Amino acid sequence: MVGPARTIFHLCGRPDIVRFFDDPAYVLEDEIVSIPYGCDPAAFLLRRYEDEGKVPMDTPMNRQVTVVAAVAIPRQVTASVTTQRLIDLFPNCRPLGIDEAVRCVRSKHHKDPARFVLNTKRLFVDGFLEKNGLMFMGLSLSNLERCLSFFVPVICSNNFDNEFGPGIYTTDQFELAKDYAKVNGAVMVFDKLEERDLQVWRPELDAWNRLTATWLKLPLSNIRLPCEYGTAQVIVGPTSCDQSMARKNRRFPRQSDDTQFAFVSYEGCSQLRKSLLAIIFIT
Repeated sequence: MVGPARTIFHLCGRPDIVRFFDDPAYVLEDEIVSIPYGCDPAAFLLRRYEDEGKVPMDTPMNRQVTVVAAVAIPRQVTASVTTQRLIDLFPNCRPLGIDEAVRCVRSKHHKDPARFVLNTKRLFVDGFLEKNGLMFMGLSLSNLERCLSFFVPVICSNNFDNEFGPGIYTTDQFELAKDYAKVNGAVMVFDKLEERDLQVWRPELDAWNRLTATWLKLPLSNIRLPCEYGTAQVIVGPTSCDQSMARKNRRFPRQSDDTQFAFVSYEGCSQLRKSLLAIIFIT
């Protein structure tokens, strides 16, 4: 019987990755995994398993020896919202100032994302998470630590889900960010995008098609990046929802109803880092 993890890779047309997961060095169990819109399934799962320390040290697809150290939720973070200095939470952090602090809380995982969001909002008794314009980014604890050390995109060979190009991606949907964080991850909460300080580009459909086709490496000819891409510091637009079928049928992907904010310049990433308000740790 083929388990769910292997089945999804067969559906993606990636038998090489199926053989990769058959490696005896893996410690995976069959599970049903929801893949967020705009994400290549293979890249998403490979990155997740690497973050969890389940990638074997020496395989045809991963020849570099990497020691994955477990990152735990800081002990200062409790089930009640508190304000904590970032340097106290993560000693490897490079804070904007010695006293830079954010609001932190532990929130219990729930298989229903809507229920998780509701329960988490109740932890902030002042209605903080009801504020309009907040942006969210879900990530693993190890990636959270990396981001706080150096807030720039981490470029990996398996990051095929960055459909607006290299950058730091956020969403205005708390539930979607939670999908990326999974269990034992974290959600970073940022303040509203201040467009007056940045070059913000919202591509129309034709430009969005060319942009996503370029960075998803779809098998289409005569595709060029729109000229606006070269000057944009932040790109705002919908995620795609059928990358695999678009690649298989040699067509553009369809747009989903979810919006993503891609910070694709040094200035954009710097402004996003300055707007960090809170970190929600999922237990």
